[in-house]
Amino acid sequence: MASDAKNQTALRDKLINELLKIEDAHLTGHSTERLPNNASFWFAYIEGESLLLQLDINGVSASTGSACSSESLEASHVLLAIGLKPEEAHGSLRLSLGKYTTNEDVNYALEVVPKAVERLRKISPFKKGWKQ
Repeated sequence: MASDAKNQTALRDKLINELLKIEDAHLTGHSTERLPNNASFWFAYIEGESLLLQLDINGVSASTGSACSSESLEASHVLLAIGLKPEEAHGSLRLSLGKYTTNEDVNYALEVVPKAVERLRKISPFKKGWKQ
């Protein structure tokens, strides 16, 4: 288990470091004091459910909100409790790694997620002037 946790932590940190390079991307939670297999973000100017559809079309499995609210379209009460505004919580993305997640899997997600965010921002009804 220690070996799996070490590998997942390295892949998780790679996801976090690279996805935070996207303009107006934000990490949800502490950068290092988190489960080794969890990376959670919110992206300004887009809606998480739309992002999930874009990722699914491209073969990337993900979730929006917190694990506690994955069945609901309401803003996650957990994300709201840690201080996110409803519009921020609605732009959330949660990526989970598993024992068999590879570096290639992470690299693929790092290709797909930024493109999906960019595509959705181009058609978003939210405007750049919206501030968190």
